[in-house]
Amino acid sequence: MDFIEVIESNRQKFLHFNSIKYMRFQNLLPNVTVKRVINSIPFLLSVNRKKLPGYIEGKVPSGIEHYAVDEDTKKFLKGKFPGVSVDLYANSPCVEMLAVMGSIGTVAYNKKSDFDYWVCVNREQFTDKEFDHFRKKAEEIQHWASHEVGVPVHLFINDIKGIKNNLFSEDEDEAFGTTIGAVLKDEFLRSSIIIAGKVPLWWVIPGFVRDDEYEEMIRKIPKDLFERNFIDFGNLFEISKEDFLGAALFQIIKSLGNPFKSILKLGVLEKYLFSSEAAPILSHKVKMSILREELSNNIIDAYLLMFREVYDYYKTVIGDRNMLNVLEQSLYLKIDPQLSRYAGVKDKKNIPYKVEVMFQYVQEWAWAEMAIKEFDNFDNWDFTQVIKFWDSVKRFMLLSYQRIATQLSSLDLKRKISETDTILLNRKLKTYFRKEKNKIEQLITFKDTTYESILYIEPISQGIREVEWMLYKRTLTEKDTVVRTVIRVENDLLRLFVWTAINSIYDQQVTRLNIQSGYSRINQHNVIEVMNAIAKYFGSDQIRIKNVYYLKPSFKLLNFVIINFNLEGAEGIETIHHLYHTSWGESFLVEHSPSNVSQVLYEVVRDGLHLRKRFEDYCEIIAPDMHKKEMKGLYTLFRDAYSFLVESDRNNDARFVAVLDEKIVHIAREGDKVSIIEYPSLMKLLVANNFKPRKQMRYRFFGEDVHVSVVDQIYRFAQEKAITVVYEERDDIIVTYVINETGNLFVFLKSKKDREQFLVSLFDFCKNVIRRVNEKRDYPVIKTDELKVYLLVRDRFGKLTIENRTSMIEQEYVLKYRPEELLVAYISKYMAEETFYNVLFPDNVSSGFMSIKEIYSVTDRVRELRKNGLTVYYSVRDIVFSDLRKEDLVVGSTLYFLEKYKLEFMIQKVLAQR
Repeated sequence: MDFIEVIESNRQKFLHFNSIKYMRFQNLLPNVTVKRVINSIPFLLSVNRKKLPGYIEGKVPSGIEHYAVDEDTKKFLKGKFPGVSVDLYANSPCVEMLAVMGSIGTVAYNKKSDFDYWVCVNREQFTDKEFDHFRKKAEEIQHWASHEVGVPVHLFINDIKGIKNNLFSEDEDEAFGTTIGAVLKDEFLRSSIIIAGKVPLWWVIPGFVRDDEYEEMIRKIPKDLFERNFIDFGNLFEISKEDFLGAALFQIIKSLGNPFKSILKLGVLEKYLFSSEAAPILSHKVKMSILREELSNNIIDAYLLMFREVYDYYKTVIGDRNMLNVLEQSLYLKIDPQLSRYAGVKDKKNIPYKVEVMFQYVQEWAWAEMAIKEFDNFDNWDFTQVIKFWDSVKRFMLLSYQRIATQLSSLDLKRKISETDTILLNRKLKTYFRKEKNKIEQLITFKDTTYESILYIEPISQGIREVEWMLYKRTLTEKDTVVRTVIRVENDLLRLFVWTAINSIYDQQVTRLNIQSGYSRINQHNVIEVMNAIAKYFGSDQIRIKNVYYLKPSFKLLNFVIINFNLEGAEGIETIHHLYHTSWGESFLVEHSPSNVSQVLYEVVRDGLHLRKRFEDYCEIIAPDMHKKEMKGLYTLFRDAYSFLVESDRNNDARFVAVLDEKIVHIAREGDKVSIIEYPSLMKLLVANNFKPRKQMRYRFFGEDVHVSVVDQIYRFAQEKAITVVYEERDDIIVTYVINETGNLFVFLKSKKDREQFLVSLFDFCKNVIRRVNEKRDYPVIKTDELKVYLLVRDRFGKLTIENRTSMIEQEYVLKYRPEELLVAYISKYMAEETFYNVLFPDNVSSGFMSIKEIYSVTDRVRELRKNGLTVYYSVRDIVFSDLRKEDLVVGSTLYFLEKYKLEFMIQKVLAQR
């Protein structure tokens, strides 16, 4: 045969191979409904009709090469969407090939398996708008199909040129950036089933040739033959060890939640690194078998092909019987054929495919009947058996990885694995295997569904104080005897509940829970309410771990706060349990004392900044019925703090102040950083914040404490873009609050005997500040006519009113104020490494520039002037900055109030010491 005849012959051989795989794919689909929905996908990609899933308004590319809709699909669509045409009309198909890959059509397929499709197109044929429409169309179709069949359906749109260069479209949560390369192409070639479209040219090129020879052969194929029948995904001749290792490591990481898949990936990688064979490319073996027309089941079934490669390697090279046992047992559990049910069946022709396959394997492995029954009964293994088996699986994985790690130093991986991907790899491995205090262990299962219909919990030690709790189920044996299977044992009842709910062993719609309390008092209604809430909250779609999360420090994705678990007679809040799930895929349960509730609040707010979800989607608080009042108060506190600090404008810094357990708690957000400080009193907090103003600030004061309520009312009363002064009289002092145009709050404490002088001088200072700030800007940033002074008055019933005293202060300013009796400060911020001050005294003599530490000389000078008969006050009535920069101007009056407070504070401090 000449070259073209060979190409055509090879194409027919591949189509025969693909048709066998396609028929198995169809036969393994679990029911008619799933089959019809899945078979509708190529049709929906081929049309754009109203009322059909995937309809997009406007010009939308559609159609698949060589696709013809079958009659069963037409009938299904007519019934599902009455009145819609189900005929295909001639068009220019935009999809060159549609293929499904993965476990579909293999012995590993089950009713929970994903459907991953590659939709292969020539991106250059689309305008950006057309491609965007087509992408949206594919998204709509996959959403519809996923909903209909109850499992994820993914339509990955791949550019054929991209595939040729080993660039692939993947789910953004699954992709690994730098490491996929040719390994994914190899996996696609050996596991994919073409649903419709052209044949990848690589399958029909004779033998295995290098890239230059491959390109030369392409040029020999007539253009019309090529364009009619083939697409070019590029050559696949070899994969360097660096390429293979880089990609395989991340393939392993992706499959960590699937223990058997992880074992296979590790085995393939280890086989390649240590065997003498030139290449591990399994698709080469498949292609060779196709062209020789030797289509054994290990070639047709991509899953069995990978298993056989790994198994034979460990059997002939490693020679470790324990590892072979783990492989055999893991495959059996993954497939779950339940062979003991078919032991008496003589006619093996009509048994399910996976049963037929596994009968052959257990015969090869020489498994005894008792071993088969034991693994068929895996769901009823007790706690210790499961842990022992899982330990053997982990040991397999760790030993294999250790052997692989010995090769890492000899390979040049820097150009294959980026620093980012290395971090991702290390952190995923670390979180998967590490044990940590308060961590809720992940259940390892081979089952499609993990929930049980009936569960039992009871104490297993009858001490009054020391109690262990056992979770178990009951099953009926073939001999009608009831067997109790222990699932887990914990010494903490809530931890047992949490483990059961988070691992989906308990399902509130399906599971009935029976609790025997022993000597303990348990309110079953309340604890089951907690179980239901946890199962619902952590079983939602809120938990979705993205790879990008691993590149940052771990943060909380979900928070669940439980108050007074199973404490009916508690007075107030006695226990707080914080259950949370992290961005690294781990769950923790931490118990706190009531005095530590501020720490829980701080963590919720701090980590909430990462994603800024709605509070309801991020945090839940639950308590027994008799403690709903405490729960409501705590919920309101958490919600208000979160709303104020997380959900609000991030351009302004924010400070949330609350009274918790007789302490003043201050949680501050500056940009994307959150801090917490506790103060013994509100006044100490406010004074401390005088020294820490920000460019833009907002405050929220929370709680029923009388002083906190006062400050909250004052802050809410302040005018925007203005300076507001509110003072109140307390015993022998006046407390003066100044809220400026940037939202910063300053508090001045003065003796009541100096009330008149201080308020008038402060009024003068505010007027000077407004003038100086506005002069330096292109437009007024502070409202001149909105400078107000108010008095806070409390009547004998405790009711607060705020009275406008601006007119009174203005009169005193005109009639009594003597500005020459006060100080003026000239300030240089950038003269040296610290700020320097030059104080002008009433006799027009200045102090000369000095640091803040030298301010004691001011008090000495004022004393001297007073001895000489001059009336001098320590208040600063005006500040003049000599060297403000552009970045200083945006803070407005804040710098002036800060420096006024610092100067007067230091002067008072010196006076108190003398």
